[in-house]
Amino acid sequence: MKSIPRIGLALLFFLSTGPAMALDKSEPLLCATIKVNECVDGAGCREVLPEDVNIPTFLWIDLKKKEISVSKDAEPTAIERTEDFEGHTVLQGADPGSTDFADGGGWTITIEDDTGRMAGTAITRQAAVVFFGTCTEY
Repeated sequence: MKSIPRIGLALLFFLSTGPAMALDKSEPLLCATIKVNECVDGAGCREVLPEDVNIPTFLWIDLKKKEISVSKDAEPTAIERTEDFEGHTVLQGADPGSTDFADGGGWTITIEDDTGRMAGTAITRQAAVVFFGTCTEY
């Protein structure tokens, strides 16, 4: 019977800690991709690893500079549009592809202000990738 009060105290502790602190979006963010799903027209959707669909495991996002990159040293991509809503920020951009892979498309990332949770999509002509993760200041 002694374990019930201990569980109650532990639960009370976790409930009393309150929500996570809000992100300081004036500072650059480091985001980690946690879960990725790929959907292909006519073939359905499946869970994949980030590298299977060319989604970076980490993203460095600088909202002041309106840039996103796959590493601190990589050439950044422009964030073409940002919208701040109550409780979250939406980022959008487009990429024409490359000479080796001419299937460019658009992307959208939403970041929650209070938790840092991230959801995003990358869409090409006949496929979409949906990814989830979390962000923090770095």
